[in-house]
Amino acid sequence: MISTVIIVPSQGHDTNSFFAVATDLRAKVYPHAKIVKTTVTKTTAADGSVSATVALSDGKSPFTFSATPNLTRVLTISHAFSGAGQNLTYGDDSFGDDGSSQPWGTTANDGTLSAEGKSFWGSVGSSMKVDGKIIMLGCFMGAGNYAASVAKATQESVFASTDLFAAGNSDSALKYVNAIEKDIVLKPMKRFDP
Repeated sequence: MISTVIIVPSQGHDTNSFFAVATDLRAKVYPHAKIVKTTVTKTTAADGSVSATVALSDGKSPFTFSATPNLTRVLTISHAFSGAGQNLTYGDDSFGDDGSSQPWGTTANDGTLSAEGKSFWGSVGSSMKVDGKIIMLGCFMGAGNYAASVAKATQESVFASTDLFAAGNSDSALKYVNAIEKDIVLKPMKRFDP
């Protein structure tokens, strides 16, 4: 039975490092975890507006949270920007000058959730047991209102960094995740409750 989902990007810089961290977390902390990769597709409308669609896959088939109930943990491992959430394509030139795609956050960098972010995090929250935990490994997602917005949308506790964070380093990730699992929140991680 799957109790944990670990989400990593499949595009942009450091994807191999993020996947290696996810693999170590599954081996050493969450033996019943499913590792899921994101694939972002960019669409430009006739009016010039750009949107991004995110597909989740476990490598064999599409993944949905609605088909995966009773989760206790959801982790994301990625680059990130304060207020904008997980950057799922960092450094991928096909997504503009900075390679940014934060479809689960907001481009306004104010910590609010986009419509897709509300939908995504709502589906995550609906699939989780009461008192689950969401752990976001990446830089600055706890520095503004983003992590608090995710906590509100999911009705779960969220843990996120208020500063730089070495999400692609297994030793670092294991240190902070193991502490959270012992109800210890080491800086720069911070807890956000709904």
